Amino acid sequence: MYARFSPLIVMVSIGLLVLVLVPGIGVERNFSQRWIQFGSFMFQPSEAIKLGMIIYFASIYAKKQEYINHFGKGILPPLLIVGIVCFLILKQPDLGTATSVVLACGMILLCSGARRLHLLLLGTIAGFSFVYFAFSESYRLKRLLSYLNPFQDPEGDGYQLINSYLAISSGGIRGNGLGNSVQKLGYLPEAHTDFIMAITVEELGLLGLLLILTLYFLVMLRGIHISVKLKDTYSKLLAIGLTSQIIIQVFFNLGAVSGLLPITGVPLPFMSYGGTSLILMMLSSGMLVHLSAST
Repeated sequence: MYARFSPLIVMVSIGLLVLVLVPGIGVERNFSQRWIQFGSFMFQPSEAIKLGMIIYFASIYAKKQEYINHFGKGILPPLLIVGIVCFLILKQPDLGTATSVVLACGMILLCSGARRLHLLLLGTIAGFSFVYFAFSESYRLKRLLSYLNPFQDPEGDGYQLINSYLAISSGGIRGNGLGNSVQKLGYLPEAHTDFIMAITVEELGLLGLLLILTLYFLVMLRGIHISVKLKDTYSKLLAIGLTSQIIIQVFFNLGAVSGLLPITGVPLPFMSYGGTSLILMMLSSGMLVHLSAST
């Protein structure tokens, strides 16, 4: 039922991404222009486009099954749309969100039955594009360098990651108790958004971390189970895309918090503060539950 709305969703989402970049309409914070404000309500269009592109890709590749082995007729047209979307997101700038959109759409394409040669070609192009954009801006290069060695600039680019380490290490096995975090009292920037997991580990310890990871793992298993049980191609691809988007964001966020990946600014699903992200994650979960009723 979501498929019939996919063209409208994509057009509205792209329109909002354009409005974000218009001076006087888009709201800038922390050197990024990613929000539109309506009175006291702040909205982030790039979060909505994640869900919109998943619905669109699932719909279009389900319709193109007859031409799925034909690159020009079956594979290419949706990729042009995702290229426009990623270009607009990169102008905000937001490489992390653009990458998560590409990966979620890539998972749908991977499961659509496309030829391996086409997938290899597109994967190579996507990889080189990521490297190019990662090194094209000086701030992104600094972020990469600080991720590799945050202690080289402990008061600058490495400050956030070092304080994340301090929060995680002080949690121990059982944590310091719910609400007893010290790092959230002004030491760790973005403690309630991008680095909420570091504070969670500080308060709930390794046991709390294992519990949360188990819950995310169960979400992934349930999403895979739903996609396998569904009968029609569109529903299968939609379930795969929704599950992939949730897990990709978990992977990016936890990787950044632990220092295994560069800091990308991708929120942790269901936990990071942020109304748009939370609403879209709840919608995605609701869609998965709705799809499971058809299994």
